Amino acid sequence: MKKRLAIAIVFLLVSLMGLGCGDETVAVVNGEKVTRSQLEKIVNLYVSQAKQLYSEDVTEDREFMKEIEKMALNDLIDQTLIIQKALSEGLEATEAEVKKAIKNFKDSAGTEGYKNFIKAAGMTDEEFEKEMYNQVLIDELREKVISKVKVTAEDVKAYYDAHPEEFGNLYELKVSHILLKTREEAEEVIQRLKNGEDFGTLAQELSIEPAARESKGNLGFINEQSNLVAEFKEAALKLKPGEITEEPVKTQFGFHVIKAFEERKPHLEPFEQVKDQAELLARQAKENQAWIDYVSDLRKQADIETKI
Repeated sequence: MKKRLAIAIVFLLVSLMGLGCGDETVAVVNGEKVTRSQLEKIVNLYVSQAKQLYSEDVTEDREFMKEIEKMALNDLIDQTLIIQKALSEGLEATEAEVKKAIKNFKDSAGTEGYKNFIKAAGMTDEEFEKEMYNQVLIDELREKVISKVKVTAEDVKAYYDAHPEEFGNLYELKVSHILLKTREEAEEVIQRLKNGEDFGTLAQELSIEPAARESKGNLGFINEQSNLVAEFKEAALKLKPGEITEEPVKTQFGFHVIKAFEERKPHLEPFEQVKDQAELLARQAKENQAWIDYVSDLRKQADIETKI
């Protein structure tokens, strides 16, 4: 199964000024060199997060490491552009602001969390302080950009309509599955279930899913937003409680036999009762999009040359 880059980097940036002089140049952004040592600090953070996420040494996966390096380089280029723009706008990071940013990070991460972060990134305390200087500049520019965002009543209602799961719950169905290697094996299991054999017992005995012995194939409640492969989710949500898929469901993992159990009816809180929450979420979404668009425009206007 190919790993997915769902890595939550708590601290995105790596110092872009005064680091890695004389290093290999990995990109040139509006005439400014971006170095290998800068890139490696972001890669180190991504690798650390990936190891925690997958509980394995991802550095052995060459394809995955290429993806990490590509993602890190794109982030580093964006960060360079943002810093350049912040400085050109006359924004400043005072000593007091930098000290406050450092204190906030350490308070949030804790002593051990800070030490682990520094170790994972391969930073010194001095480099971390320089990084905080950059972070303050970036935050100031972002605040300047999002301060122009306006949220109308129509925006709020549109957000509410488009995100019902945030104001109640979607229709949910509790399902279990048995995963087999071949269609023939799955068809045989379906027949055995029709003959009255117990689903959980067969899952424990036959499923090639690693956790099946303990879970009996139970996946809990799923809905349209569940992070499952499309073929599986579509077939499962068509079932009614007590039903089993008539045909094996093929996915990239093999052939599934799915059974539905308990269902939960959808529920949506009335708009007037959650209007304040909807306004806050709509504003956050619009601000995030405004920032994404702003950085995208910086890229379009920039002279960028990658070296790797």
